[in-house]
Amino acid sequence: MTFEPTGNALSLQPPVLCESTNTTTVESGDALSLGVLLEELAAGSEQLAMIPLSERIRLVEAVRKNVVRVSREWVDCSTAIKQKEPTDHIRSEEVLSGPVATARYLLLLGRTLREINTTGGPRLPGRICRGADGRLLVPVMPVSGLFDRLAFMGFRARVRMRAGISPSTLAEHTAGRFRRSQSARSPRVTVVLGAGNISSVPILDVCDRIFARSEAVLLKLHPLHRPLKPIFKRLLAPLIDYGCLRIISGDAETGSRVVTHPSVDAIHITGGVETHDAIVWGPPGPESDERRRFNQPLLEKTISAELGNVSPWIIIPGRFTKGQLEYQAENVASSVINNAGCNCVATRVLVTWRGWQHREHFVDRVAEVLKQAEPRDAWYPGATERFADFSGQNPDGDRLRATMMRDIDPGSDSPFFTREPFTCVLAEVGLEAATPEEFCLRAADFCNNTLWGTLSATLTIPSSLRRGHAARDRLDRWVATLRYGMVGINQWVGLSYILASPPWGGHPDSSRDDVQSGNARVHNTFLLDGVDQVVFDGPLTTFPRPSWFPSHRNPEPLSWALLDLCARPGWKALWRLIRCA
Repeated sequence: MTFEPTGNALSLQPPVLCESTNTTTVESGDALSLGVLLEELAAGSEQLAMIPLSERIRLVEAVRKNVVRVSREWVDCSTAIKQKEPTDHIRSEEVLSGPVATARYLLLLGRTLREINTTGGPRLPGRICRGADGRLLVPVMPVSGLFDRLAFMGFRARVRMRAGISPSTLAEHTAGRFRRSQSARSPRVTVVLGAGNISSVPILDVCDRIFARSEAVLLKLHPLHRPLKPIFKRLLAPLIDYGCLRIISGDAETGSRVVTHPSVDAIHITGGVETHDAIVWGPPGPESDERRRFNQPLLEKTISAELGNVSPWIIIPGRFTKGQLEYQAENVASSVINNAGCNCVATRVLVTWRGWQHREHFVDRVAEVLKQAEPRDAWYPGATERFADFSGQNPDGDRLRATMMRDIDPGSDSPFFTREPFTCVLAEVGLEAATPEEFCLRAADFCNNTLWGTLSATLTIPSSLRRGHAARDRLDRWVATLRYGMVGINQWVGLSYILASPPWGGHPDSSRDDVQSGNARVHNTFLLDGVDQVVFDGPLTTFPRPSWFPSHRNPEPLSWALLDLCARPGWKALWRLIRCA
């Protein structure tokens, strides 16, 4: 069974913005066609550098209206790419990670641009304060006007800024690109190499580059997303017709021709660290090693990246109710099951204290949820092989059932610690410690110094450790020691992708030689610079449970209702969301 978005008045509007008049295409990356596209984008970049804010706002709104128009076809296509017989849960995931994330991002970005146009800067959704370490904490969620306090009750997200940024200088680190005069903006053509795991990633990367950074974009789609190309062209038709976007598809050779083309000024990658390093240093081998040694990259271009991670989920020991333990076990398992484990923030390592009295029961429950969940098609290239490598199990055909490998030695050279499985396999690690306080210190050290990547970590924390000002300060000071760009508390950090306002990306302490989880921040609808860490905080339990939990009985209608709320915020849309929950 499939579901239409309800209350979709946008689809009744004239479709003039939903078809691009540009017909230049390139499939194989041939030099002639590619050269034509890049000439068009060079002209478009000059126009974009001088675009008035009012015109930028008009383009954001035009693309936003197209989201609902193409949403049904978008979800049908992206689901078919991943599953032969998709369930309601799988379709729900595609609604949330595709149209919902895009609609919410464009709505919030458009609001920010209008506020810049009228008052000179975005209005933050709350008061800034200082964390226990003295650095600024800037609120970015819940936002007003989208009923966040009801739709996401008990959730909030705050941005921990880099040291040295004060309340008096925060404005200098907010929407800085729009404080420069138009004449100071240099025209730039950027290649966006789109990821293939989440359908909205290339869309949001394009919008970030064009709307927030004033860069014309050549989007090279991942081969998995080639069927989505005509849908994306209709979605992004206003940008194509304006001359600041072109979309191509092709193989790795196409990508190589694009990134090395002299008319390309910059490159943005969402994907694996191997792709980043091959572009920067060349294929693995003696020549690449020599370039690294002398810091002589293969390409002297600006290269930004949002890459993967071996994402930990740390269970802080303490007193939990039975309901809280059940919820958190499904919470952990859902973050492994979602998208068949092909998410950069999917939980890879569950970190527990050996002295915790509920450890065995909790880990048993996580394993049980994984086992009971519906198997997924092994749709992402190499998923079957990686599943076998990490789990030691032979998959039954091309279907994968999420699984957990228990009690991995934290002192071993396990591949779980240094490689991202990018499939639905979870490792559990028990750490020795004399006290819960010592466990927290050891867990931070293990995650910071043993696990690869700096993108995200999620924590489950008992309420008793958050009662009182002193306890909250101790917790905040400990969270600040985690070298991750995003930290979720009691809720999977993956939800912040859909929320759009929290900056998305790895910890800033990376280098070109050791890029870790990347050097870029995307989404970030309040346009903050100088971000150190996003802290995404939620309750230990919610009612109803999130639609991506296997136990949710009505996931797809709920996801379409959330799209309605993002497309046309109002009490009527909120009521539909409540009824579907």
